[in-house]
Amino acid sequence: MANSKKSQPNKQCLVLSEVGRQLKAIQVNPSSRLLVAFSGGLDSFVLLHALCLLRRSIPFELSAMHVHHGLSPNADAWAEFSRQTCKGLSVPFLLEKVSVNVSAGIGLEAEARKVRYGALRSVESDWLCLAHHQDDQAETLLIQLARGAGVKGLSGMSGIDGVRKIFRPILNLNRSQLLSYANQHGLCWIQDESNFNKAFDRNWWRLEILPLLRMRYPAIVASLARSARHLAEANDLLDELAMQDALRVLLENRLVLTHFVEMSEARQRNFLRWWLAGKSIQMPSEARLNQVCRQLFVASQGRSVRIKISDRIEMRTYQGNAYLLELRLNNAARGPAISWKGESEILLDDGSMLIFEQVLGQGIALKYLSQSLYIGYRRGGSEIRLEGNRPSRGLKAYFQMYGIPPWQRENMPMLYLNDKLAAIPNIGCDSHLRAEQNELGLVVRWHPANQVGCNKP
Repeated sequence: MANSKKSQPNKQCLVLSEVGRQLKAIQVNPSSRLLVAFSGGLDSFVLLHALCLLRRSIPFELSAMHVHHGLSPNADAWAEFSRQTCKGLSVPFLLEKVSVNVSAGIGLEAEARKVRYGALRSVESDWLCLAHHQDDQAETLLIQLARGAGVKGLSGMSGIDGVRKIFRPILNLNRSQLLSYANQHGLCWIQDESNFNKAFDRNWWRLEILPLLRMRYPAIVASLARSARHLAEANDLLDELAMQDALRVLLENRLVLTHFVEMSEARQRNFLRWWLAGKSIQMPSEARLNQVCRQLFVASQGRSVRIKISDRIEMRTYQGNAYLLELRLNNAARGPAISWKGESEILLDDGSMLIFEQVLGQGIALKYLSQSLYIGYRRGGSEIRLEGNRPSRGLKAYFQMYGIPPWQRENMPMLYLNDKLAAIPNIGCDSHLRAEQNELGLVVRWHPANQVGCNKP
């Protein structure tokens, strides 16, 4: 279950200097909270031990979490070993027991990783410290190559992920360097028997393929890690290009098709990948992405299209724009009419939100709000006059004029005063009720629930 080795040539300074350099890169300070994902194995033990030594000269808060998956008969012993190890290092220890769905469609490895990250994310910290190293990076690159991944997938793991606050301080070190450090300090670590199960993809690459590659190319691990860094730089450049394109083709979270179709197909796909990734949407296959581009070209010619992006997301087009929508909310039931009692925000039953704000010279004049103002929905034959010098119009006319997509109309809330339509959120209020320039009025904005990435407050 555990390995222990005695001294070998001293390479501890290499590990400590690298981890210290990475700590300075994230600018740790005495109040920085670092949480180590501690399995009790070689890699995480070396990381935790090095951080313990370094916090004497670079102060920060340090704790460790062991995630108990319950998949091995040794799981309880590993948890206790981890607890005692942290106690000996004077590191606050957290134990989280999780349940792994062994029949999950994504596979045991992926499911275990998913619940492990969920447990680690449940603890507040400034940085989640993971013990991935150079060999892990090489294996990741080979696995992604076998899966036909693009530039983003081939860029591997980042040492410092500022968005997700993930920190991998030993990513530039290989396993032999970590082993030398552990031997020098006489560390005793857990040996997980599942690491030798070649049924798992990563183990097969590590145990079968990498040794063969090393025989022909001794520096293959460092070379693959270097390639991953180059691909990461290329991915960053592609993201920069997508951000530049977004300034032109995105308007208030809708895709302007006339500008989108002017881009090359490769640039279209790059933008879509960036857009979807930014909203944490499951990336569609290459074939699906190509289909999306073709359908958006058709939509730019004046046709409405509806495209499934993933199990929960679809894209719809209307009046030359494309919208990302959550499927589960498209048919959300409307709630009952409710009275407004002065709230600044109201969350409706379908998950959408109304925002109420007092603005000088805009909206329904406050003097009219002594009457009963309530929130309802579209009624047949409802009309309203938004322009004082024009006759009243039906809601359909205003919906078309202001580009309200058809799928939003039935669930779009309306404001009524004494049973008469007084305002349409995001569009305007009845001209007879509108505040004068020198008086306050109530402006109402509506944020649809199922529009992915809408600017909710």
